[in-house]
Amino acid sequence: MNDHNTREDRPTLEVIGEFTTCAAKSYWIALVLTGDEDTAARIICSGIHVAESAKVFGEWMCAWGIDVVIKACVALHTDELRKEEGSREYWRAKAAEGSTIELQQAPLSTERVRRALLLLPLFPRFVYVLRVLEGYSLSYVASILNVDEEACQAALAYSFGAFAEALMPVQLAKEQ
Repeated sequence: MNDHNTREDRPTLEVIGEFTTCAAKSYWIALVLTGDEDTAARIICSGIHVAESAKVFGEWMCAWGIDVVIKACVALHTDELRKEEGSREYWRAKAAEGSTIELQQAPLSTERVRRALLLLPLFPRFVYVLRVLEGYSLSYVASILNVDEEACQAALAYSFGAFAEALMPVQLAKEQ
């Protein structure tokens, strides 16, 4: 059983930026998940050469490579993710109280999306990137993060509101 959607079924990051190679997309995902340029570069280095060189299996290799990058980012943040996971009640309460992320004003761009994602707490950021941007099923996200599926659902609900708020233009947010 394939636990993540085909490329055609999921939103593509190409809509928000120019990712002309698997390496560029993988680096962006690693950067969003780690928040550190050097760490992101180190994580993607070994697997990308294989994915870029195999034209016949290019798309499959890219998807596999991104999965490897995501799992390396999870491994890098295992302790922090466990601390932030809390429980489904914690993230439901956080979603209900609303986000405290400072709003940004700029046209929508890959950089703006990256900055907004980096404002999210670690656990909801991982859940959002894996579920929304990469299109993984919630059960697969929970298995990758080694957490309860309901905690992922609650963190996802929180991340939708917090991410939308982080992307909202400042003057629009003040009117609300």
